[in-house]
Amino acid sequence: MKWIVVPLIIISNMAWSSGQPPELWSWIKDLDKSKEACEIQSSFVLQAIKLENQKETKYGIYGNVKSNSVVVKCIEISMSKSKLMVAVAGNNRDSVEIIRNKIVGAIN
Repeated sequence: MKWIVVPLIIISNMAWSSGQPPELWSWIKDLDKSKEACEIQSSFVLQAIKLENQKETKYGIYGNVKSNSVVVKCIEISMSKSKLMVAVAGNNRDSVEIIRNKIVGAIN
């Protein structure tokens, strides 16, 4: 549970700095690939959507797309299976939804 809660807290704090409560959209998806393959594909997808200030920590890959904060986390289930967790926060509901859907749809 910690691997889900910590990234959500971090991303909501990043978006909260504007003074308004952020929109927070997330998704968890099962993948038929290793955690490492998930992380590699996630990094490529985030570069393709022009993620700025990309940082990789033990809690996931973080960065910004325009005024939105993004975190992507890959969790090992077995050697050939993983879970993808994506969270996007920002003040504009439409942009948060679009970014979240783009990331989730591109990682499979």
